[in-house]
Amino acid sequence: MKRKTTITLTIAALLGLTGVLYAASHSFFSPVQDPTYGAGPVGVSAAPADLIATEYCTNTTLTNVDKVTCQGGFAVLAQIPTPGGGGCAELYMTIASTVAANAIPVPFAPRDYFITAGPNIWQLRPPNPPTLFAAIPDAGCGQDHTGITFDKVPGSGFDFNMIVTCRYSGGVWKVAGDGGLDHGNALATVTNIGFFTHNGQPRGIEGAAVVPRTFGPRGGELWVADEDYPDTVSTIPGALHSMDSNGNVHLNVVEWNGGEAVLVIPDSPCTFCSGGELFQAITLDNFGPVGLYQYFPTNFTGLGGNVLVPSETGNGTALVQFNGTNYVTSFFDNIPGGIFEGASFADCDVPTPTPTSTPAATFTPTATATATFTPIPTATATATFTPTPTPTPTPTPVTIGVTTKTFSSTKVTITFQNNTAVGQVLTGLAMTWPQATNGNLTKITFNVFTNASNYTGTATFNPFGSVTMLP
Repeated sequence: MKRKTTITLTIAALLGLTGVLYAASHSFFSPVQDPTYGAGPVGVSAAPADLIATEYCTNTTLTNVDKVTCQGGFAVLAQIPTPGGGGCAELYMTIASTVAANAIPVPFAPRDYFITAGPNIWQLRPPNPPTLFAAIPDAGCGQDHTGITFDKVPGSGFDFNMIVTCRYSGGVWKVAGDGGLDHGNALATVTNIGFFTHNGQPRGIEGAAVVPRTFGPRGGELWVADEDYPDTVSTIPGALHSMDSNGNVHLNVVEWNGGEAVLVIPDSPCTFCSGGELFQAITLDNFGPVGLYQYFPTNFTGLGGNVLVPSETGNGTALVQFNGTNYVTSFFDNIPGGIFEGASFADCDVPTPTPTSTPAATFTPTATATATFTPIPTATATATFTPTPTPTPTPTPVTIGVTTKTFSSTKVTITFQNNTAVGQVLTGLAMTWPQATNGNLTKITFNVFTNASNYTGTATFNPFGSVTMLP
């Protein structure tokens, strides 16, 4: 995604789409998004016991890294300094697997998370805070869009190391495992492999992956997506390029308009605890909710070892196969209106952590593709007011009822107030609108103010047409 300085989010409720046939089926899974602008995630990485994502936007100098639950809830796991000091930026991530423990010359610790932020690579090993693991000496990594992956292909020549790509220089860098927490917080060794250029100009590369050695003549090489590549046979911009471990470049291996990433379909399917195998980040969306969408293993039966290429320009995801002579592409799926960013198959080679006695609480909002929005406060479930040090029983929270309200205007504010002496929790707030007569909702604002004896919530909506408030 090209950098945006402002974001306008519009949620449109549709009666349905007709005449669209999908080769695969997806489902909305998690409403991961930043709390200020409502933009969805960018980076995502998955394993049987892990699903983490980076938020696209922030109103501070830090970008949230979220951990997603089996049910789709999410909570902030850590914060990474945002390139440029704030705003919206594309931070990508990966998880070290047991294969990375065989990296030469220095192994990586399995289960460590690695997040890019411009030229900086951060190591995250909860409960420790993020640690600066490496710094890429390439000005082309100086903003954002820095890509990251691990080599998992025996004999590729990349030796199971971390590989980082720089969008604005076309640079490809190998990062060794000798940095971070296990090495006295030293910065890891970084070695240049090569650069992707065309007519003497750097190419804007993203979403790299080392493909299997059996995947045609460019097997065992690092493939990258170049969404704007101009010199295509079809004359439509967008292609995949490859580079071997010696830095030899092959441009335009496969063409796909707006190609955003290279995703190798695993030979052996593996799932996150939700049952999903592939997780796609949708950062902005004109037709549906932003967040993470999931695909189930049945979508990939017989496709192991091939490649998927999501498009950022609305063309959907392509399936790339080698037919014995040529690489061929076919349509795999699309999420209409969605801006595709990072995606990840669940990695079976990431070991499951040892269970902890106290699981972290998570924020689990309700979001569905049917445009029903249920805000839930992130505050502690029950606040108890104790006027004196003398211990008193904790009163049972009281349900605050809200009568059904139907209204039609350009802006409506509904106020809920609790005048009891006990802090209350406002739950069950839902909003519906008829799709047949009301297609747009442009703004939702929900604020909660509380003190020792007063709990006031205000919900502000900016609808077109009638809206019904339910208790």
